[in-house]
Amino acid sequence: MFTGIVEERGELVAVDRHAGAATVTVRGPRVTADAGLGDSIAVNGVCLTVTATSGPTFTADVMAETLRRTALGALAPGSPVNLERPLRLGGRLGGHLVQGHVDAVAVIVSRSPAQHWDVVRITGRARPRGRPTPVRTGWPSPAPGRRGRRAE
Repeated sequence: MFTGIVEERGELVAVDRHAGAATVTVRGPRVTADAGLGDSIAVNGVCLTVTATSGPTFTADVMAETLRRTALGALAPGSPVNLERPLRLGGRLGGHLVQGHVDAVAVIVSRSPAQHWDVVRITGRARPRGRPTPVRTGWPSPAPGRRGRRAE
């Protein structure tokens, strides 16, 4: 789980596209400092699993569905990205609880500058009342009988 509060502004260093997926390398010295294999880092709000680290960079695999359903698919090397490490049990909660998985798609209707920030108006279809949060893919732990397998 994440708070949704950006911890660091990083940079997409590389994108290696393959059939049905991509491998991304992201520079973010703060979030990478204590990151290890298998840790989660939110990139522009999308939960990714660290597959390697090297100095101030980390690498993650991104499945085709994630590339289609999020803005990650449109990023190119040099793109700035918002980075956040997940909450730690017993840690300070300074924002909201955010899964980092896609629940709905919205459209930006308008964007206008204000004194201290931009005002962004969006529209999208909300889930009907009483329906559970849809997490069709990307469960945060392996399914029973599928040890070691993890989807983003």
